[in-house]
Amino acid sequence: MSILTYLDEVVRYPNEAIRLIGEDKYCAGLLVNKAFDEVTDADKDIAYDRMFDYQFVTATTTETSAYVFCEVDIPRVENRTIKDVALYVTIACHKDFMKLDRKIFKGIIGNRRDNLVRFIDKLLNFSDLFGIGALSLRSVKTGTLSDKFTIRELEYRVPDFNMRTIK
Repeated sequence: MSILTYLDEVVRYPNEAIRLIGEDKYCAGLLVNKAFDEVTDADKDIAYDRMFDYQFVTATTTETSAYVFCEVDIPRVENRTIKDVALYVTIACHKDFMKLDRKIFKGIIGNRRDNLVRFIDKLLNFSDLFGIGALSLRSVKTGTLSDKFTIRELEYRVPDFNMRTIK
């Protein structure tokens, strides 16, 4: 049984983004440190364990991994019909996990975090699985979560219906 609310996007959008990212062999390979052509369903399960619909890494985390966080804000409700939805995808990577092993990732330049950014954007930008029309990239920001993790945050926007008939 599904219960509809006026803010279903807060739950649905992050979970849909996580599903798309988790099914992608490039994103899964980067998250689990495995060559793209060797990624298995078991590897994708491990990748899912590193993706969350909230943003949190404890300061005491000792695992040198990368994580993906997907969250939603509703920055503006234009009227009773349309609202603006912002999807934030944050890629956090431990400083000791940033460098890619050239034997595993042949021909891939750059670091792990930035390659996750590239492949995630390829999946999400202009996607029509969210809202009315296509999801569009608005900004990419760099930051840190602690002295161990560096982040990039992708902000996407899409309009969506505000008031649906809920029964």
